[in-house]
Amino acid sequence: MNSIVFTPVTAAPVPGTSIPEIALHRLGAWLDAERVTLGRVLAQAGRPQGAAALAALDQLHLDPDFTNEHLRDLLEEAHVCLEVLLETLHIIPGRCRSETAWGMPGPAPFDAHLRWSGARLEDILATLRRALMA
Repeated sequence: MNSIVFTPVTAAPVPGTSIPEIALHRLGAWLDAERVTLGRVLAQAGRPQGAAALAALDQLHLDPDFTNEHLRDLLEEAHVCLEVLLETLHIIPGRCRSETAWGMPGPAPFDAHLRWSGARLEDILATLRRALMA
């Protein structure tokens, strides 16, 4: 599994790229990789508030002429949505409704998908926290 946790680097991957820009890129990659599975976990667990937070993340965007302040605001909004998602995952019982993971990739049971989604969510939250402190 590729970790999306931000690790301090001595140089940005692309000269001139800021830490918040790197965090934004990692947030986008996380959304692309996790949206479907996390959405299915939330749907199977019957957690519409989590699905609403996931939908709110999809609505965040930056204009082409964004400033550092706009980027910071977006990361802060994303952070709030991710916190709601994490709180929602924490209250879902591991054996919620069924022991199968209907519609989810692979043979793993629901509780494994729940744990994996939570761990990856904690990773991206740590990335955003570090970027917001920079």
